[in-house]
Amino acid sequence: MSMIQKLSLTLSIIFLIFLVTITMIITFSFRDSGINSAQKRALLTSEIVKSGLTAHMVNGMMDKRTYFINQIENIEHIDALWIARSPSVVKQFGKGFNNEISRDKIDTMVLASGKIKQEMTETASKSTMRMTIPFIATSFGETNCLSCHSAKEGEVLGAISMVLDVTDVRGSSFITSSYIAIAIVILMLLVLLTINKYFKPYINIFYSIKDVMKAAYNGDYSKRVDEQNLKENKSVADMLNSLLEKLQKVFDEIDKKVYIFVKNQDKKISNDPLININNTIDQLSEIYKFKQTIEHDKGLEHIYDRLAHVLKVKFKLDDFSIIEADTISGLKNVVYSVNGCHCEVEKGSCRADRIKSIVDSTIFDNSCSQFNKANLNYLCIPYSISNELNIIISIITKSETESLRVRNLVNLIEDYIATAQPAIVSKKLMQILNKMARVDQLTGMYNRKYLDEFTETAIPQALRTNTPYGVLMIDIDFFKMINDTYGHDVGDEGIRVVSRVIKESIRSSDIAIRFGGEEFIVLLHNCDKNFVKEVAEKIRINFSKQKISAGSKSFTKTLSIGTVMFPEDSGSIWKCIKYADMSLYYAKEHGRNQVVSFDKSIIKDDSMQDSF
Repeated sequence: MSMIQKLSLTLSIIFLIFLVTITMIITFSFRDSGINSAQKRALLTSEIVKSGLTAHMVNGMMDKRTYFINQIENIEHIDALWIARSPSVVKQFGKGFNNEISRDKIDTMVLASGKIKQEMTETASKSTMRMTIPFIATSFGETNCLSCHSAKEGEVLGAISMVLDVTDVRGSSFITSSYIAIAIVILMLLVLLTINKYFKPYINIFYSIKDVMKAAYNGDYSKRVDEQNLKENKSVADMLNSLLEKLQKVFDEIDKKVYIFVKNQDKKISNDPLININNTIDQLSEIYKFKQTIEHDKGLEHIYDRLAHVLKVKFKLDDFSIIEADTISGLKNVVYSVNGCHCEVEKGSCRADRIKSIVDSTIFDNSCSQFNKANLNYLCIPYSISNELNIIISIITKSETESLRVRNLVNLIEDYIATAQPAIVSKKLMQILNKMARVDQLTGMYNRKYLDEFTETAIPQALRTNTPYGVLMIDIDFFKMINDTYGHDVGDEGIRVVSRVIKESIRSSDIAIRFGGEEFIVLLHNCDKNFVKEVAEKIRINFSKQKISAGSKSFTKTLSIGTVMFPEDSGSIWKCIKYADMSLYYAKEHGRNQVVSFDKSIIKDDSMQDSF
């Protein structure tokens, strides 16, 4: 189907929908208007009948009302009219000469509810509307209904029913809709003729442009757009043909220059320069999306996970490790590994990091002495991140063919490493700053901030798994005397000695914290009371043997320690810390240089138990 045919069909459907919509709107509008007009006539007629019947009753002429009712019924468009008395009026005055009682359910409903009831009847030849309107007793207004009727205020005295002919409304809406439909059809024909005459040349040039663009898509820029009779078409064809001539020259230049943005030189050659450009742009786009993603990653480990995902999914690497190398300390740290690191890089030096070049076992066997898997090949690729940090990617291969494939990926991988470099440096710096914020600078111990974070994360887990902790509160006896006698520098040295003794006396799973001043807290993980007592005594005895230097002199000091068991003594870690603090001061009050385990007898005031 041609474009002209599609356009004509689309417009025809639109006009048809428009025609149906307009017809329905007009029909319903005429119908609603006619019904509203009929309702008003019915209400007006009911008021006339009510006033007339009231006049007949007041003048004592109720026996002559039949003529009045018949005259009303003969009004144009009123097919039928009758009156129904309420049961109370029938009881008082009887059924009347014309048996004026309820004729059907509608009369009965209106007499009972006092509300107007309306009903439409539609046939092929006629439309009618039935309305039944109640007469309500009232003592207000010009006529006091209660003066003649034995009724209450608001009681229904009767109802008047009318059947009105509204067929003319339907006929009027049909005639109007027909005129509009004819006008729309004529308009549609004029539009289609105009399209065929004026739009056809434009559509023809569109098809010509389509053919040229299709050829250009396939790498053929030799085709040109056919000129049409219209002046505008000729102008468009000339501009497009001129553009096509320029494109081929420009694409060739772009194809040569775009590769400076990436390090990958192993590009696929195609006859169509756009394909080559597109491949490079795709690569740049992927790298850019990678950059945008890692910039919003929360921590350094997330960046390494993201980089590992690229190595696995994009580069199809099955076994590799990512290693951080601190250029200042010489320490190596495996930050990501698929199947575990196959070399002992953390225990010694790294050849790739040292020589700043790729180490490939397929070029020379046993290139690196740290690699301990004789049946596997490896490529270790170093990347410089900053003056303090290098990244080594150690890739394991099982064949020389796979090693060759990986060597061809080195530049591509470097593109991603270079992209991640600013984010790695930034996150590494934040990692260092976060650690500094949680570590006491004088002792190298954790500080109060770390304790707050630890209690929020580890303690709820300990409660769920019923893992006990021994809590030690440690304080140097007569510490103020050191500062007053020797100065704060010597006092700081005393604090450093305490921290060293504590670190040497606990396990790697235990937590040592400088709580403030000369106070220290130790959290012993998963232990019993005997172990807590043993560690506390070990710290106390070892510290009492330490010499604290004060210039040419030295002296010794003692410690007081309070201990408590979490969650045995309390399910609140902060309450346990308070109990340990109370035990500590109990030790100080009773001689110092001792370890006191918490007991409830230490609490002098029972109200203290509920204050934390």
